[in-house]
Amino acid sequence: MKISPIDIRQHTFEKEFRGYVVDEVNAFLNSLSQEWERVMNENKMLKMQLEIAEKELNKLRDVEMTLFRTLKTAEDTSNQITEQANRAAEKYIQESRQKTDETIVEARRKASMIIQDAENESKYIREEIINELKNQERDFRAMEKYRDNLVVQLKSLANNTHEAVERFEKKFSKDPSFDQRMEEIKNQAVEAETPSEKKNPASKGEQVPTGTDEAEPTQEPEISDAENKEAEPEESTAEEISAVAEEPQADESQDEELASEPSAEGTPPDAAEEALAEVEKMAHTRQQTQDLDVANTPPKPEGDSETKPQVKGSFFDQIG
Repeated sequence: MKISPIDIRQHTFEKEFRGYVVDEVNAFLNSLSQEWERVMNENKMLKMQLEIAEKELNKLRDVEMTLFRTLKTAEDTSNQITEQANRAAEKYIQESRQKTDETIVEARRKASMIIQDAENESKYIREEIINELKNQERDFRAMEKYRDNLVVQLKSLANNTHEAVERFEKKFSKDPSFDQRMEEIKNQAVEAETPSEKKNPASKGEQVPTGTDEAEPTQEPEISDAENKEAEPEESTAEEISAVAEEPQADESQDEELASEPSAEGTPPDAAEEALAEVEKMAHTRQQTQDLDVANTPPKPEGDSETKPQVKGSFFDQIG
């Protein structure tokens, strides 16, 4: 049963003998009603606050649920991201390990190939060096042999030349007409080089011969006769030179026979002719020596087909 303040104020009691004082009861009821009214108002206020608090609590509960769901979602998402990151990291680690292994295998293969190529190249270079050393040794031996032959030939040539010079000096050192004959040969050579100047004197700007110069044509036959006389020994000299060239190894007795042939025919021995014959003999001997050197020259090996640069050095380095 609900009691309001008005009910308390208007409540009446029955009257009996020796009862309560009416004024005191009314005053108490009045104060009780006021207090009851205050309690009821306070109760209403508390209810209102309770409702408001419940509403706020519901809101907070909703917020809590939302936050819980958000946190749960974030946690799930973080777990998923962590798992994905772990899987990706494991995958990357596995791929990197695989690539590292492949790179190591490839590097080892390339290193083995490079080492094999280097060994083959070093072996080839070693063989080439050995072959080159053998070729150089063979060439050196050939050059030594060529040097020995050349020394022998040079000694022989020097001895032959010395003997020829001694014979030449013995034959012509006591002949006083040798120098005079050589001068005559030089003059004949100069006159032979300028025959046109003698035949055409007017070409140099000379005057036409007059009657006072008629004696000059009569002298020309004498000059031609002298030239013919001088040409005859030259022809005999050429014949003697050719004879000496055909027989370069003739003895001194053959030279004396060749020198005595003109005297047998009635012509005196000519010192210039003998000198020319001796010079021609020496030239022919030198030519034979050169031909012999060419024949004794060792052939070049097949490996030296390329042209080698000229190296300055000793005599044997240059002939090599």
